Amino acid sequence: MAHLALKRMTYFGQFGILIGFVGAGLVIASIVSLIPLLTQPGLSDIFKGNTEDIMDKLFVPENAGVLRVVQLLSALFLFFIPPWVYAKICHKKSFTHLGFKHKVTMGQGILVIVLMIFCLPVVAMLSEFTEMLPFSEATMKKFKLAEEEYTKQISVIGRMDNFLDFLISLFMLAILPAVFEETLFRGAAQNLLSRWFKMPVLAIIITSIIFSAVHFSYLGFLSRLLLGFVLGWMYYRTGNLWLSIIGHVTNNAAALTALYIMKLKDPNIDLNKVDPDFPFWSGFVALAIVVLLLIALDKVSQYQIKNPGKEELMADEMNNPFDAPPSQLSSY
Repeated sequence: MAHLALKRMTYFGQFGILIGFVGAGLVIASIVSLIPLLTQPGLSDIFKGNTEDIMDKLFVPENAGVLRVVQLLSALFLFFIPPWVYAKICHKKSFTHLGFKHKVTMGQGILVIVLMIFCLPVVAMLSEFTEMLPFSEATMKKFKLAEEEYTKQISVIGRMDNFLDFLISLFMLAILPAVFEETLFRGAAQNLLSRWFKMPVLAIIITSIIFSAVHFSYLGFLSRLLLGFVLGWMYYRTGNLWLSIIGHVTNNAAALTALYIMKLKDPNIDLNKVDPDFPFWSGFVALAIVVLLLIALDKVSQYQIKNPGKEELMADEMNNPFDAPPSQLSSY
């Protein structure tokens, strides 16, 4: 799945480098993302006032273009550049280490797309279950307000007044987030934790929890946790990051496409009420199908990785004086 770190760097050292670059990426992303806002006519004084006033001024349809640029810059510097630099420093072949090393067969692609479609009823079931949890009325109100605010932001960034807007939204909200987020969470974080702890499933769970938490969606936490686990399992069993990216794109694109179709019928539709309505019991049936599809994906992908979750020494590294010998695989 991966090869030994250069210069015999420990897992703890690799983890420190990854966290350090993610922290630096967060700072840089915060600064860089302000540039489009400050240079945009009419937005130079947008940060005057309280947070609510800022949000009301910023997230309006007229600012859709500049907000898309802000999101692109933020995601690039936070989710993609840090793991790439980390892999570049710690490993000989950065993109190979992250998982950009396999081709995707038609069978794999179809299985992943179908699998993610069957995840939708499970996601709906978990969302409904979350609302059934015994939160206080005040807490639930805060959760729903946060969801409404998030939906408002997405509706502006994902503005879809015509088919061109739809394609732009697919690129900005489906494809780019999938590539960037999967690079960090699966290609770097899960990859590292899996080899470090020697417990791939635990690495998937930890990464999925973090993946869900960074979206700051309280009512959608369990749903994203499930999606993160499915994406992480695919990566663990195949070592192929492209499959996780395809799955992530499918999930995002399905939601955007449904929203676009509904907005064609009713431009003033309430975005908080467009989630698909699946019977609660259908989630259990869909979950069983998802498990079967994951097993099928594992079978058609066995040729790609011999020891999922384990670190392997590549043939062209055997004579690298900076790498540890094969006998020391378990130590690094």
